[in-house]
Amino acid sequence: MAGYFRPSAKNHEQSLGEKIEVMNWRWVLTLGVIMLFTGKGVLAEPIYIAHRGANREADENTIKAFAIAIQYQVDYIETDPRLTKDGIFIAMHDPTLERTTNGKGKVKKFTLAEIKSLRTKNGEEIPTIEEVLLFAKDKGIGVYLDTKEKTIPALKQLVELAIRCGMSERVIIGVWNKSHLEWMHKNHPEIITGISWPWPPMSLNTIKAMGADWIGTLPSLATPQNIKRAHQSGLKMITLEINDPKIIEKKIEYGLDAILTDHPKILKAFKN
Repeated sequence: MAGYFRPSAKNHEQSLGEKIEVMNWRWVLTLGVIMLFTGKGVLAEPIYIAHRGANREADENTIKAFAIAIQYQVDYIETDPRLTKDGIFIAMHDPTLERTTNGKGKVKKFTLAEIKSLRTKNGEEIPTIEEVLLFAKDKGIGVYLDTKEKTIPALKQLVELAIRCGMSERVIIGVWNKSHLEWMHKNHPEIITGISWPWPPMSLNTIKAMGADWIGTLPSLATPQNIKRAHQSGLKMITLEINDPKIIEKKIEYGLDAILTDHPKILKAFKN
């Protein structure tokens, strides 16, 4: 994911009101996500997103984790497209296999067939992004694709995959730099896009002008004042994962526009 901001030490108030540092970590999303789930430009309630699926109940980024998340009525599942040696996108957060599978080494050194021969810690198969997209399409939910590849050709390939799967109107594609955002805005403005920008600090208006309509921040910075400032600039706000129901309830009261969590089970209590 991409796009967290924090105030600079030099001028805290100016940073919160005018400047933001979009850290190399999470996301900025566009207004189309609101249109997708409400049909209007006003968000009736937050969008609920399962971070790598229900990753505390099943192995992350597996069909099982996504299926469990869907049972809790999430609006999106979030996953991480990473290319294999033979150029196929799989759902894998890390660049290496050790943490989540019984394999060892860099993902890019393995073919899809080799990846498919591996298993996650609890015996699940590693899905391709195409499998994830088609699964989500069948279930009627969206997919946040937190891109891991750094090239425009890889981005183009990912977008074409989403289009081919009939999911171009139901994905959010998170990119990591200005050139990728500009490419998306020029070539596929119809697709919801996010950006991560580590430096320098940017004004809210600059981010808006770059084609982004959502801004991501740390949960601690999603205060009523900061959410209001974002909204006044035409931006919606999302944060890093929140797993405490009490904090989720508070952020919803503040007007936070999306909730990302590792525990989608707890979201059912907040769904209308």
